[in-house]
This record gives sequence, structure tokens and C-alpha cells, in this order.
Amino acid sequence: MHRPTTTKRKRDRDDTKILYPAPLVLPGDELAIDPRYPPQSVRAWQREKDRNTVTPQRNVIYIAVVDEDAETVSSWTHPNLPRQQRQPSRNSTSTLSSSPPAIEDIISYLSAFYHPLPVKSCPIPLTFTHWEDTPDTRKARPGSRRQGKHKAMPSVAIRTDASKTKIRARSRSPDDLFPFQLDLNDLIDVAIDILPSNAYALLLLVSHDLYEDDEDIFACGRAYGGSRAAVISTARYNPALDDKQSVDRIHAWPASHCIDYISKTPCENESKDPNCKTLLPKSHPLHLALSCHLDQIPSLSLVWLIRAALTSAHELGHCFGLDHCVYYACCMQGSASLAEDIRQPPYLCPVCEEKVLLATGADKQGRMRRLVDVAGKWGWGGLEGWCRRILEVEERGNSEGGREG
Repeated sequence: MHRPTTTKRKRDRDDTKILYPAPLVLPGDELAIDPRYPPQSVRAWQREKDRNTVTPQRNVIYIAVVDEDAETVSSWTHPNLPRQQRQPSRNSTSTLSSSPPAIEDIISYLSAFYHPLPVKSCPIPLTFTHWEDTPDTRKARPGSRRQGKHKAMPSVAIRTDASKTKIRARSRSPDDLFPFQLDLNDLIDVAIDILPSNAYALLLLVSHDLYEDDEDIFACGRAYGGSRAAVISTARYNPALDDKQSVDRIHAWPASHCIDYISKTPCENESKDPNCKTLLPKSHPLHLALSCHLDQIPSLSLVWLIRAALTSAHELGHCFGLDHCVYYACCMQGSASLAEDIRQPPYLCPVCEEKVLLATGADKQGRMRRLVDVAGKWGWGGLEGWCRRILEVEERGNSEGGREG
């Protein structure tokens, strides 16, 4: 028995690649605004000088959260909505109230997404506390975007066992959805400061609304890839805010590929009993993903968790040196809005996946199986269906390749 030829292996890879759809680009989306965004090939990624490599001494992904001892700070996470509107109702797919994502679930997802690297809760305890306003004498970290232009506001700090760091805040988000916002740049600095010695990267997960620049309405996340640190906020992903933010929850991935939705014709998928359809054959992974999704519409709590998990994976992708993707519909696409966020897929395209496999040392099928397991446990039919079909294609290709000659 001979090993598969290079030509055969290349044909198998190409057969798999045609299963991945092109980026979904609607008016106002990132690629519609910047269609000339430069692609990052695998070779360009490998040649990136500032890319950090995984080593046996530095291979753990840490997830950090901040305990909210300060009562005032805790209240800042509540959106400015009438009490009766704090749980979503329009197009709701569940009568249950939604709950914010739990760190254990985020760790579970990222452990599969970045398999086989260990993903752990950060061992350094972090606590929000009050800050007595004094002149801020800290020197800006090289590359930090502290500008000192914000008005004096009630200040908070993040305390560890060894230090206490001021986190600037501003009153009311410009769209009036949250009473206060925290400065993302200060949170990034905290993430960099607490990076354990064996960490490949650290993700700081917060439930407060964020801003990055004075002109921002809000910011959901940011990664400083070279520093191996990222921050995301789950605040804007609350399904209770979807109507206010013009987010079409019904057409989140994979229903974003509904042919009626894309063509802007009236879609039958406008109720609790959606009926989206695609023009793809039934054997296509996206067709199966959509079918599984419609058979098992996610609860509102799962919707919130999925959104946080996808952004967590995306921002950590930047820590691995991945740029925004322009090749296919992909978890690493750039996004210009929350509405575009939820239309993008949870999977990595073949180009970005190859980068992650090279960085982590994982095999594709082993990684896919773990994603199937997590999606199945969550009841995330769309991702489970997609990964199962991709696995079938991969395993069939390997079997046929092994019989060549």
C-alpha cells in the first residue's frame, strides 16, 4: 500500500475548501466598507516577525474575570431599559429569561477551539473596588492609548493581592444604553500586568460596557496580539438589547445564509417557527447546519453565550497572530456592527484553521470532534451540524486516500 500522493492530498484539501462559503457581505459590513483590506496568507502569517510562538514553557490560555465587590460598579452592568423590557420578547425563542455567560462555559468552548492547548481560569484574583481620586501619575505603557481627555467621573479600580489599578469610566454610553462605560485601554493594561509566566495568552472577560476612544459609542473587544492580552465585554451581546441595536436575532448564523434574507425578499423565518432555506444541496455542511439550527433554536441564554464565545475565540486569534480574514466566511472576519457580528460563522475557514493548527500542533479531526462535543452539550445545533459534516468529508477523504495505489 502506498502513501497518498501529493496530488491526491492536495485534491482532498481543495474538495474540502469548496464547502466553505465566501464572506457574506451586506451593505454596511466591514468588507463593504473596506473591500481592499489586505489578505493574510498562511505564508505571510508564518513570516510575521512579531508573532508569538507556543512553547512548552508558555502554552496556557488563561481566562480572567473580575469579582464585583463594589456595589456601585455592579449596577453599571444593568442596561437602561424599563424593567419589563430587560428580558427580550420580540421574536423570542424561549420563555425562559436569559442569563449572562459563565466563565466555565467559555473555557469549555475555547478548550475545544484551541485544542490541545490547556485553557484555565486565571489564578490571580481580581476584584472591582472604589478608587480615591488622586492625580494619575502612572506612565503610559509603550503603545498604550491613554489620552487623559475624559472628564472626572466616579473612578473604580481593579485590585489584586499585590496592586490596585485605576480604571477610568465615563458617564452614560452615547446611545444611552448603559449608565457608565469602562475604559478598554486600562483593562488591557491590567490583562498585560497579570499575565502569568506560563501563559501563551490571557483573555479578560467583563460584563460592563466598554469604550476605547472618546469618539466610540462602545467597544466589544480588543486584542494586543504582540502582548498576548485581550479583553471582551459581554454587555452588548445581551439579547434584551437586540431591538435597540437593530440586531436581527432570527437571522444569526447559519440562518444569515437564508436565500430570502440575503435577497431581501420577505422571509418566512419571522416567527417562532422559522423556515429558512438555502440553494445549497442537502449534502453541504451549511445546509445541515441550518437544518440542525432550525430543529433546535438556541435559548436566549445560549444565544448570549454563543456571541461571547465567538468574540473570545476571535480576539484570542489575534494573539496567535491571525489578522482579519477576507478569504471565506470565517470567525476571523472583521465586523463593522453587532448586526454583522451575529451573521458570521463560529468556525475557522481553511486558511485561518491551518494557521491555528500549525500554532497549536492540533490535528483537524481531533479539534473538530471536540467542537462537536461542546456544541452537542450546549444544544448548539448549527455548529454541531457543520462540524459533523466537515468531519464526514475529511474522514471519507482520508479513507479514500489511504486506499490509493
